[in-house]
Amino acid sequence: MTGPVPPRSGDDTWDLMDRALYQLAERRGRWLGDPVTAITLLASLIDQAGRMIPELALEARENGASWTDIATAAGTSPEQAELGYDPCSPVADTRRPYDDD
Repeated sequence: MTGPVPPRSGDDTWDLMDRALYQLAERRGRWLGDPVTAITLLASLIDQAGRMIPELALEARENGASWTDIATAAGTSPEQAELGYDPCSPVADTRRPYDDD
């Protein structure tokens, strides 16, 4: 098994984000020609992705990953990863992936 690699963007992530943005606009009946609408939909995707990371970080920790491993995968420092994703942290995001708020 190889260690974690830092996040990166490229043609593959651009294509996936473009598709996700288009599909979300279609589901919500919104027009992507309006930049404010596109920003709103992108912010929704970013928010949803951010809600998924704490749960995955907890699962990774349960499987033996270090905070350094998680930080590398998330593109942050071990201190920031622990602060943001440790359920015992006073500033951790406790929303679940499917919460409506």
